[in-house]
Amino acid sequence: MNAVKGTNRLIRDDMRLYLGIFSSIALMLAVVYLAIGFIFDVSYATQLFGPMYGGICTFAIGGMITLFPVAIGMGSTRIQFMKSFYMNSVWMVAGTMVILHVAYFLIHLLQEKGIVNVTLYQPGMLYSSDYHFLSYLWIDLMCGFLVLGISVFPTVCWMRLGMRNFFIMFFGVGLMITLIVVFADLGEWMKWFASVNMMTLFTVLGCIGGALLLSTYPMMKNAPLTMKTKKD
Repeated sequence: MNAVKGTNRLIRDDMRLYLGIFSSIALMLAVVYLAIGFIFDVSYATQLFGPMYGGICTFAIGGMITLFPVAIGMGSTRIQFMKSFYMNSVWMVAGTMVILHVAYFLIHLLQEKGIVNVTLYQPGMLYSSDYHFLSYLWIDLMCGFLVLGISVFPTVCWMRLGMRNFFIMFFGVGLMITLIVVFADLGEWMKWFASVNMMTLFTVLGCIGGALLLSTYPMMKNAPLTMKTKKD
């Protein structure tokens, strides 16, 4: 097995592990929610996407930190690792959201049959209160890519900058965002948010997540095998 195939298999197996674990958690929660609604004949609202987004975040952070030095040690180049990581990250997001929305669809059918009356909150509800499989799936895909991007980007920054410099940057960015929120006209922002097309907004957010993901490529081309210490 050459270095490229070995790297692909290493990351793919890790992706499958996280996908299996967090999908199982979400599906077990779905069974519990349905059982409560059916046995006690109650109607209530809850959510199922938390574990799935958590799986994407865990794979992004854990894979980048733990698999990177292993893959390089196996003979892979940094560029090969990043290409394989990007490809498997896309599959992670797609697989996660497909499994999630199959569960959503089945629960929606049970609701239509009157068997249970459990409502699952979904980001797509901001777009339409009526259930639309493809629209809801697309919005969750965009949210998944956003979660992926905002998980990988800070992790790579931490790896390259070290703990001290990373937190200096983190608090600096946080301060800028806080000042913008404090001094901005929130009324105008709320009007804009109410008028914007939600599908377009989520698509833009997904593109931002993808841009954050791809921006790690030049940062990792010459990255060290170990994270900088807090003294660096």
